[in-house]
Amino acid sequence: MTGVGQVACPAEAVHAGAAVWRRTCVRRPEHRAPHSVLASYVAFRERLYEPYVLYTTWRMGRLAAAERVVAAAFTELAVSWTTVLGSASPAVVAWSILHDHVDKALGLGAVADAADALGQALPRDVAFLREHMHMSRDRIADVLGVRTVDLPSLPTSSPPE
Repeated sequence: MTGVGQVACPAEAVHAGAAVWRRTCVRRPEHRAPHSVLASYVAFRERLYEPYVLYTTWRMGRLAAAERVVAAAFTELAVSWTTVLGSASPAVVAWSILHDHVDKALGLGAVADAADALGQALPRDVAFLREHMHMSRDRIADVLGVRTVDLPSLPTSSPPE
């Protein structure tokens, strides 16, 4: 018999009582880790998929191409998700991966210093997210993976998210 957070249990364990059932049927923490990693990736992807597609569509000019590029970026992210989770900011890594995929799709090639390229693109990206997607400073910081205080100054005329 199985349920959420459980492994297949022999019938005798189910009928033997609660103590035996817990020892033999409930997942141990080491069995939960892969599920937790997957769940964190899924939640991350759900939170950022829409702004990534909108941003990529803006850069590329075509929704279908943007969706393919975003899918490729998220695939790369999924493959290295465990490592990305260990980084100082998974959202910064993800934004960098997205930028790399968009630049390649646009034929811009690899930049020698990806961090420098992202730093130069940051004001443009922030302005787009604010002006065209009407995001608040907090949401922009969340999407880009930076602290709100590290965002370039924004015009105050735009409506918040």
